[in-house]
Amino acid sequence: MRIPFFCFAAALLLMLSAQVEAHRYHFGLTELYVNARTQSLEISHRFFVADLERALALSAGTEFKNAQRQMEDYVNQRFQIRGENGVLLVPKWVGMEADVHDVWIYQEVPLANIGGDKLEVHQSMLMEIEGDQVNTLNIKRNGKTESFTLKPGASRVTVSLR
Repeated sequence: MRIPFFCFAAALLLMLSAQVEAHRYHFGLTELYVNARTQSLEISHRFFVADLERALALSAGTEFKNAQRQMEDYVNQRFQIRGENGVLLVPKWVGMEADVHDVWIYQEVPLANIGGDKLEVHQSMLMEIEGDQVNTLNIKRNGKTESFTLKPGASRVTVSLR
């Protein structure tokens, strides 16, 4: 079920003022799906609400003027992809949804914009606040999944789209 963004923003602000029980591990998941039917690279990120709220609070300061814009800016700073030619590709923001524990963020890039079969992916979301943050990057294409483990100091990987 999708939650309207203003509900998410209100919940996020409430959580900033409430104490949240800390969890012992810091994990994020990013999935890249090569959709041959729509000719797009579909991107989804999943993170714990508590971790993402801390990162946004640090990057936005104490004031949330436009929570969606601040979330987009944060994601675009910490998740970057470059085509084989080295050109930075800025994924289109599709949306996000949240529940009590997780936030899902959705983006996409037309395959025609990529210009090759390889991407350099930099995924350092939440690594600035947690020294033990581990982000798993899965790339799904042609019915197969390949996984990469990204950590602080090792947050870049080159992936093949074929």
